[in-house]
Amino acid sequence: MEYYFDTSSLVALARYYHPFDKEGKLFSFVRSKFQSKEIVVLDAILNEARYTSKGVVLQSYPFIEEHKNLIVNTKEMMPYSTKKFGNMVDKNFAVAALVNNGKINYSIMKQMFLESGDGKLILTMFNRLHDDKAAEICIVTEESRAGNDGKIFKKIPALCDFVGAKCITLVDFLAATSFHVDM
Repeated sequence: MEYYFDTSSLVALARYYHPFDKEGKLFSFVRSKFQSKEIVVLDAILNEARYTSKGVVLQSYPFIEEHKNLIVNTKEMMPYSTKKFGNMVDKNFAVAALVNNGKINYSIMKQMFLESGDGKLILTMFNRLHDDKAAEICIVTEESRAGNDGKIFKKIPALCDFVGAKCITLVDFLAATSFHVDM
């Protein structure tokens, strides 16, 4: 299974779990999963991680940035079907009430979303699941389905439903990968 981490999950891992990893078991586990490409980090997520919470992700897990060859490059990534993906973004990903209120410039907000870590994650899932319908992939996120932040685009769990991608929380990831600490 490949686990594509979003920024919020990397931050939660570094902020809430790493400080209690006194023996380095979690650090070694994350490094091992990253190096074996079970934990996947996109360049857009890495870039967001550099500037989120004062870079706590890269302070806690510096190997992520050190192994540039393991970072997925999304700069030139295009959807396998630009028409289908574009329609999904316009009709399913955006919160209609916010788009239709006339107070925002939708085309600018859409472009910002498509270049964001979330946008690149969903595009990656869209393309990967087209190329391999049986791909063992999912997104790890701390986001909930509830869109209560006033943002124009829905949260990752809701977007995963539209592209047919699996989505789990960080706790579910740790359980699924059988990580445990003896207390």
